[in-house]
Amino acid sequence: MDVRAGREQDPLESQTPRRSPQTQGPQRTWFPIAWVAGLAALYAGFWINAGLRQGDWGLVNSIGHGAIILGAFGLAVWTLRSSGLSWGKRLSAVGVPLFFVAGHYLQFSPLEAVHNGDVGIVGWRWRWAEPDQLLPPPPAAEPAAVAGADDWAEAADDYPRFLGTGYWAEAPSAAVDWDKLHAPPREVWRRAVGAGWSAFAVTGGYAVTQEQRGDQEMTVCYRLTTGAIAWTHADDVRWDPAGSGALGYPGPRATPTADAGRVYTQGATGVVNCLDMRSGALLWSRDTLREQGAENLVWGKAGSPLVEGGLVLISVGGTDNRSLAAYDAVSGELAWTAGSRRSSYASPIAAELCGERQILVVNEGFLTAHRIADGKVLWEHPWPSGSGSDAAASQPVPLGDDRVFLSKGYGTGSTVLRVQLGSDGAWSTSTVWARAVMKTKMGNVVVRDGHAYGLDEVYLQCIDLATGRSQWKKRRTPSFGHGQILLVDGKLLVLTEEGEAVFVEATPDGYREFAAFPAVSGLTWNNPAVAGRWLVIRNAQEAACFELPLVAATPEL
Repeated sequence: MDVRAGREQDPLESQTPRRSPQTQGPQRTWFPIAWVAGLAALYAGFWINAGLRQGDWGLVNSIGHGAIILGAFGLAVWTLRSSGLSWGKRLSAVGVPLFFVAGHYLQFSPLEAVHNGDVGIVGWRWRWAEPDQLLPPPPAAEPAAVAGADDWAEAADDYPRFLGTGYWAEAPSAAVDWDKLHAPPREVWRRAVGAGWSAFAVTGGYAVTQEQRGDQEMTVCYRLTTGAIAWTHADDVRWDPAGSGALGYPGPRATPTADAGRVYTQGATGVVNCLDMRSGALLWSRDTLREQGAENLVWGKAGSPLVEGGLVLISVGGTDNRSLAAYDAVSGELAWTAGSRRSSYASPIAAELCGERQILVVNEGFLTAHRIADGKVLWEHPWPSGSGSDAAASQPVPLGDDRVFLSKGYGTGSTVLRVQLGSDGAWSTSTVWARAVMKTKMGNVVVRDGHAYGLDEVYLQCIDLATGRSQWKKRRTPSFGHGQILLVDGKLLVLTEEGEAVFVEATPDGYREFAAFPAVSGLTWNNPAVAGRWLVIRNAQEAACFELPLVAATPEL
């Protein structure tokens, strides 16, 4: 009998010493430390491997998000089972962080992360502070803009549509004095703009773009020299990928097309408008997705209108011969529809191949060529893609009379295909080369002297178009990210994902950066535009215009 305890002692209990509180602590805490350290080491290993081997940074960021989710889940289980806290404290310690983690990924938390093109977190903000919700719709015109755009007239150095006037983004008429770019170019104006990933179409001294402001999708025309609004047009529509559980943020994606005194736009929900360039008055409008029975894409319609042969070509993506739609440029009447492929995020182009003018469209799974007169499908070439995690967004680039360059992200790379027209009138295609180079996830390439330059994931790369072999590849700090590229007077202007303008020599001999300056702040996926001496840049929250230093013209004797 144990007299001190007042009870009889169990023989088994006397042989097994009870743990003291002091010995429980270290045994309880080793798991969360090891769990977090292991996940951090896993992520660091993939990050270092990608840096050394120039790997897939999208995969690295996906692993990072997986580590966050697994870390939160593991710590929650440990807290509930082994932390030693009271149940009230356990539930509080688990509930609050899980609410924000789950709310972030399921998009119900009031706090949201700002993601870059690789789904990496680059910032945080309250959901009610999204750019398109903060900026009210502008007035129809601002006093500083005079009366609309009455003085508009086409100019030789216009940049009137997506990527300018050719197959890649280029401003060949600007004779820049590069020696003066040791200092940033003069900032002409800067102002807040509505959300969206549209670029500027610059014509006749005006810059036109598309914006989301609250529940209105707008086309806004700015005076190039002052930034004042000349006119606006609004549609009561709004597209937000969050509604389908996707990232990417709200707003229009396409760029306006200015042609013959009119502006053609396609909104993120497939509404196509024709506006008067001088006043912004609506001339005609078509709800293409509804009319052609097509479904929208995960991130909304992104194809810019193509004006060719008196027609406006729109990649609609409907089945049953309603993939590509042609409308009369003046009246808006439907001329024809053709093809049955779902759309990608690229825009249609017009090219002459094997002596015949035709429309090329990168669709889901295929590059499709249409006859302009009636839309008949002339030929197709497989180009695998989807509308979600394997999306195709880059433009096809014709190379001469019988070749086309294609590029794509998500680990795909690029290829050159040969197009042939047989004596029997049958079209065919074959692959010249295909390599895991130039993986343009969200941008396009520019071409100079037989070489293509573009962003291979987050690396700036130069490849030989004849062979597909890489000439050089550069990762920069701060990173290029998933930015955009423009050829200006024979030099490369790379607009990084963080809004920095970087000037690089366009040479296959190696990477040679010679100037850089911060242009806009915030996530930047929009293409820059150059018209003469004016460089206009925007993202989803602000726009700015800069004056490039030009070489003085030599006076005639």
